[in-house]
Amino acid sequence: MSTIRELVFDWLFNALVQIGLFAILAAVLSPFIAKAKAKYQHYFYLAIFVLCLAAPVFNTLWQTRSSVDAKGSQQQPILGTEHPDHHFWVWNGHSKAHESIILSPGAKTALLVIWQVLFLYQLIHFSRGIYRVHGLRRDALLISRSEIGMAGSWMTRLGIAPPCRVVLLESTAIDDPVTVGVFHPAIILPSKVIPALDEPDLTAILAHEYGHIRRKDFLVHLLCQLTALPVAWHPGIQYLMSKISQTRELACDDYAAVRLGRRIVYARTLLRLASLCLQVPRSNAMGLGIFDGDNLEARIMMLTQRRTSLSRAGLIGLALATSFLFGSSTVLARAVSLQEASASTNTAQKFAGTWHWMFHGQSFATMILVQNGSGIAGSVTGSKIALDDDGELSRADPSDNSAPSPITKTKLEGNALHVTVMDENQPFEFIVTLKDATHAKIHPIGAPPNMKPIQAERVN
Repeated sequence: MSTIRELVFDWLFNALVQIGLFAILAAVLSPFIAKAKAKYQHYFYLAIFVLCLAAPVFNTLWQTRSSVDAKGSQQQPILGTEHPDHHFWVWNGHSKAHESIILSPGAKTALLVIWQVLFLYQLIHFSRGIYRVHGLRRDALLISRSEIGMAGSWMTRLGIAPPCRVVLLESTAIDDPVTVGVFHPAIILPSKVIPALDEPDLTAILAHEYGHIRRKDFLVHLLCQLTALPVAWHPGIQYLMSKISQTRELACDDYAAVRLGRRIVYARTLLRLASLCLQVPRSNAMGLGIFDGDNLEARIMMLTQRRTSLSRAGLIGLALATSFLFGSSTVLARAVSLQEASASTNTAQKFAGTWHWMFHGQSFATMILVQNGSGIAGSVTGSKIALDDDGELSRADPSDNSAPSPITKTKLEGNALHVTVMDENQPFEFIVTLKDATHAKIHPIGAPPNMKPIQAERVN
């Protein structure tokens, strides 16, 4: 696997684990967060969403930098060394030795292909949403002042009249009011609903949609959808996006109800509008509709029931508590992200050192293994050996060329290390199996089937 693909796979692994961790913690804290004002709830879930996107990237890059630093700290760099295979998990069973489950390059490639398909699907879905919103606004008709009657005047007196750059449109393609646009926002009303609404209802609807504009909700929604594309398949991201949508509508309800000064009347308007609108999925998924979030019942209860909001001290305490919990979770996420590398690193440390290949108590070859991130680098000196009929060594001498040959490839497989060495442009492969901390067996690949393993001893 190439370095870039390995980096993407590491990020994908980190994202899978860490986003789930943060989302679970957010769900646990959700009942406490619900006691805060709607806008603070919205900020909370936005912050967790940003943390879910940033933590896997940061930890992957940090892990990569640590690996690069490890390579640079070697006293003798070995050219051409690579370690394309990593441990996916290391399981500690009942045996004293570590047993490994290794994800093959083919399996990694398959997972990356699946992720690419999901990413492409989400990208197409996002692009179609943008195109539909563009078409919706292009085909919508301008609403004249006479059509909205006194609603515009009431909004002006209440200090919530939209500025001139906000246009009011109507469309037959939607079933409930929506807000679209970043630099030139527009409030689009369903044509079939406008005749059935009286002026107070229309004022309440416009106040809610104008709340989206004042809060820059469409821009935030667009950025969330865009940045979440690589991990939009993750249940944790889907949960957070749902909570962001719900709390956004709650915050705009608060905005409208406070300025209208009649929470009960505003709640009745929501119910009346819900009865007029067809409850079918909207085609303009990127627009901000008044019934986004699928939490109408919770919104009505929040508007009509007396709620004890957190005091300033309670809000500060909750903020400190959540900061501590998520700070601890970030450290835990960092540990989880390094679990794979640490497991491989611990296994690699067992092989690191200078090993002598032995014959009758004498060394005839020297193998130097250096930990290289989560892999192994090093070199091996040449040798000349001969076997008897039983596969035992009958002779083993150092090669005439004393220059060590670089190890070009290694693959950790539990307590075994598969090594490839270039010997005069010809690959020579063997497997190193640990017997204990200072003894190992060497199994040359391609040797006669009856060949007994070469004994090796670690000297440092």
